[in-house]
Amino acid sequence: MYNITMSSTYHVLYNQMITVYGRSRDLDKAIEMFNTARIKGVTLDEKAYTNLIVYYGKAGKIDEASILFNQMQEEGIKPGQVSYNIMMNVYPCGGSNKEAAQLFNEMQRDGLSPDSFTYLTLLRAYAAGKKYMEAEEAISSMKKQGGIGISPTCAHYNVLLSAYAKTGVLEDVERVYELLIAAGLIPDVACYQTMLRFYLDYGYVEKGVSLFESISDSGGAKSDWFIMSAAVHLYRAAGLSIKAQGVLTCMNSLGIPFLKIRLAK
Repeated sequence: MYNITMSSTYHVLYNQMITVYGRSRDLDKAIEMFNTARIKGVTLDEKAYTNLIVYYGKAGKIDEASILFNQMQEEGIKPGQVSYNIMMNVYPCGGSNKEAAQLFNEMQRDGLSPDSFTYLTLLRAYAAGKKYMEAEEAISSMKKQGGIGISPTCAHYNVLLSAYAKTGVLEDVERVYELLIAAGLIPDVACYQTMLRFYLDYGYVEKGVSLFESISDSGGAKSDWFIMSAAVHLYRAAGLSIKAQGVLTCMNSLGIPFLKIRLAK
């Protein structure tokens, strides 16, 4: 009983130390704690492994994170949904987008069902790898997941919106935006920012003005500094100086700083 209690105590202690050093960005110390625990025969659980995987990922050490993920399984610890999600999230940070997609399939072979965060991570991997069709298929797939489906959120659609925005293709950007609306979602601030940024970057001034005014009418601007600043630039580009000044006055009264944005020539 004493040995079991002590082992449990050390297990908790080392987990805490790994977390403390990891959060303080002292990766070397976190690794030292992890290795010390193993040398002393302290049994480390799935959480200890995934914590260190997270810190490896934040430090850009993707190979080390992948090795540790495999090592965990070699130690007889079967990764759960959270562990798969964490490792999938690490891969795109280092440009290992193909590996993230492979892990998605491996997770399902292990009998685990993807959740909303799993799909969000998969979408980021596809977007980073410029696999836009696969990203759209992933959104369609999540709607059918497990027979009952997982409802995509604004965050899922915004990954695709942002990816298409970088291509500069108006038709694709607006098509995805309409898919979001058709899904019964109200665009969030991030989606509005993506759309306005796109219209600014590619000189679609009238479309940008129209979008801002629809946002303003619905109360969706929420005093966001980018949205308000974008409106000023768009109104000025459209020759609507009075409206631009009106937005600026509103920003000043709310204490919102004005952001200088470079418009398309």
